[in-house]
Amino acid sequence: MKKYLTYFNMRLRTSRLGYLLLQFLALCFYTQNTVQSHSPPPNFKHHVNEQCRLSDRMSRRLIRTYQLYSRTSGKHVQVLGNKKVNAMGDDGAVHAKLVVETDTFGSRIRIKGAKTGYYICMNNTGTLIGKRKGRGKDCIFTEIVLENNYTALQNAKYEGWYMAFTRKGRPRKASRTKQHQREAHFMKRQPKGHLLGDTQLFDVLPLPVVPFHPRRTKHTHHHSSGAH
Repeated sequence: MKKYLTYFNMRLRTSRLGYLLLQFLALCFYTQNTVQSHSPPPNFKHHVNEQCRLSDRMSRRLIRTYQLYSRTSGKHVQVLGNKKVNAMGDDGAVHAKLVVETDTFGSRIRIKGAKTGYYICMNNTGTLIGKRKGRGKDCIFTEIVLENNYTALQNAKYEGWYMAFTRKGRPRKASRTKQHQREAHFMKRQPKGHLLGDTQLFDVLPLPVVPFHPRRTKHTHHHSSGAH
């Protein structure tokens, strides 16, 4: 009888322990679901913004050729052979023809003169200069389409600094520019005498072509031997 009571007490303690364990697990499960239900949804906008800050080295780059019309000077942005940049170019001028390359899947671009090959860059004083190599962030600009259909170009390295020109077409210090200012507003235009149907707005930089050599199998080797 004593052995039976001892066995019964052990089973009772075990069942109580199991019951408490089940209650604890149920409480943990309820708490986890409550926290997840109140957690904010994933912020995909933040992910897109972060990816736009990175240069895309894998995808093919799109290139566009056009002119940038300055709202203040009434002329076009041009890159001269002495590496100077101004907005004094006439419609159809040789140095006013620009080649624009995409840098990311977002709206970041590189701009260079089609004639000189110099990229439009910005130094630490906010001055626009021409460079032969445009891989740095100082040579990358973010296109911002405004409500008035003009485009503002913000430098990727110096955020808040915009490409801008005075009424005389001279570069303005980027540290004194704002997005809403007329000096920082541009419009994309085709060169004089060019129609949209005559030229392509977008081109694709070609990738290197790798020659294809079919793999020789035992079946093809046996077939070629039989032919001889």
